[in-house]
Amino acid sequence: MVPVRDPSTRVVAVAVTFNRADLVERLVRAAATGSVVPDEIVVIDNASTDDTVERLQNLPDLGTRVSVVTLATNTGGAGGFAEGMRQALGRQADLVWLMDDDGVPATDCLELLLPHMRDYDFVGPAVVTEGRETELCFPIRLPNTATVVRRVQALDAAAREGLVEGIVIPFNGVLLSRDLIEGIGVVEAKYFIWGDDVEYLWRAEKAGARIATVVKARFIHPAVGDLGTPMVFGQTYNHTPSDLKAYCMARNNWANLRTYRGLPHAVAFALKTIWFYLLTRRDPARLRLMLRGITDGRRGDFSGHQRFLKTPHLQSTGSVAAVIVTYNRADLLAGCLDGLAEGSRRPDATYVVDNASTDHTAHLLAQRHDPGLQVLRQETNSGGAGGFHVGVKAAFDAGHDWIWLMDDDVVAAPDCLATLLTTAGPAMSVTRSDRHGHLVEKAATRFDLRRPWQIKPKAASVESDYGTRAAMPATVPVDNVAFEGFMVHRSVIDRVGFPDPSFFIFYDDCDYAIRIRRAGFPIVAVRDAVMTRQLDFDQQHDLSGWKGYYMYRNLFAVHQRYGENALVRAKPWLITAAVVALSPFRGGTAEARNVIRALKDVRGLRHLPAQAGPEGVEASIDSRG
Repeated sequence: MVPVRDPSTRVVAVAVTFNRADLVERLVRAAATGSVVPDEIVVIDNASTDDTVERLQNLPDLGTRVSVVTLATNTGGAGGFAEGMRQALGRQADLVWLMDDDGVPATDCLELLLPHMRDYDFVGPAVVTEGRETELCFPIRLPNTATVVRRVQALDAAAREGLVEGIVIPFNGVLLSRDLIEGIGVVEAKYFIWGDDVEYLWRAEKAGARIATVVKARFIHPAVGDLGTPMVFGQTYNHTPSDLKAYCMARNNWANLRTYRGLPHAVAFALKTIWFYLLTRRDPARLRLMLRGITDGRRGDFSGHQRFLKTPHLQSTGSVAAVIVTYNRADLLAGCLDGLAEGSRRPDATYVVDNASTDHTAHLLAQRHDPGLQVLRQETNSGGAGGFHVGVKAAFDAGHDWIWLMDDDVVAAPDCLATLLTTAGPAMSVTRSDRHGHLVEKAATRFDLRRPWQIKPKAASVESDYGTRAAMPATVPVDNVAFEGFMVHRSVIDRVGFPDPSFFIFYDDCDYAIRIRRAGFPIVAVRDAVMTRQLDFDQQHDLSGWKGYYMYRNLFAVHQRYGENALVRAKPWLITAAVVALSPFRGGTAEARNVIRALKDVRGLRHLPAQAGPEGVEASIDSRG
């Protein structure tokens, strides 16, 4: 008898891979030929350099859809699973089946897991060692005990009605509910590898998720060598010969223990590490590496793994198009254009989007003879967002490799563009100074869409973290940017689309940066690429005036599009209630009217319009024939 499942429940499988074409092909074939199969299999390819994509695209029809999402850079298992979860939810999954690429589910794995999703949020199979299926691949400490089991028989003996509650081995064939992912968010991409699965499990536990291992279900995994290496007092230690894995394990394990189990547990892990590499398996060099990882975990620095990676370097010799958006600020625009003209490396083309200016902007532009200058005159003022949409699309359609976005009130230093091209990451920003040379870079280094109590999501910026340009490293990873010197490679636009014109003004740059990062592209601020703001930086806007409406509406849109859990997505209602309640004490009802109107109108911005997404890029390409 062929097993059946509820056809109204959509299951999307997610596998993450990097340069393991044989293994991931084996996994996909196994998942697609089980007794019960998922509706779709999504493979997140972490910028593999082998033939992974070609192999998967040339698979025969397996009876279920196989989709490959290739990231621009290797984001590790953590980044891959984070993107995979987002992809699955975007494909309307009710249940998400997660698995690493080096294992395979048994034929009846999904069939045995599915019935338990009526009562649980997070279930997984027993993960057994390939070729020795009576052994557990990863030792399991039974919940609320000191007992560690290493064989399937012992796990089965601990089960009640076929389940061991409170534990799974993620991400090896685990099945999660959509409600859980929407409630607690996706995997912490910053972990890169190792410990991201444990963090997610502990986060789920903390949220009250119902978790269990289904003992009869099997996920078959290759032997893992020295994981669980015995040491004194019955303890084990997860040793690995890989410096990258060891560093990430030390950093991420400290962070997990400190966050979810408390400082004493984190300190105990550090002492255990010292003991292991001084006495059990003496290796002073490895101990120094592990202590560096622990130190970074204590500081909350999740960038250290980059030193172990070979980062692909994009060609810096391609064509560059600058895109400037202006409205009734001809004198400022002149200074911006002069700065580009005086550069040691000038743009190959400059697109000025004139948003229906009524001052002498048209006359100014008619008098200039800058090489490659193109004026895109708009019939109406579409705001900065609409202008950047038009300009980026025009530059992209013209085939330029790099597109450099800027408002009309900034002036690039002579070596600004040359410095950006030397860095040549997929997405980069200048760092801005005021007219006195002081650092005024407001790009967020932490933009928090996970914690609902973080009323202002920008928790830290380049300026607040470093204070001066001299204190900055050469590049600083950032979560969002301003369209004041932001440069993006066309490969990024291929993946994420164009700026969203529906924002009009405010947060269109933030929205674009979030989309870029969630597509797997890092964004960095480049210390030595300098732009000067011609106007004093004033972040205080009149929330009672017309700009206040757009600030509230677009802030709400960012929360509702990208909030990582339901409470964050509910923040617009809480903010609205607070503003209305405080309006008698904050100068009257104008701000209250703005925020109420913003909350009402944001319903039309909850989803990215097709013209701004990848569909817009495809339509643009099709229109060029």
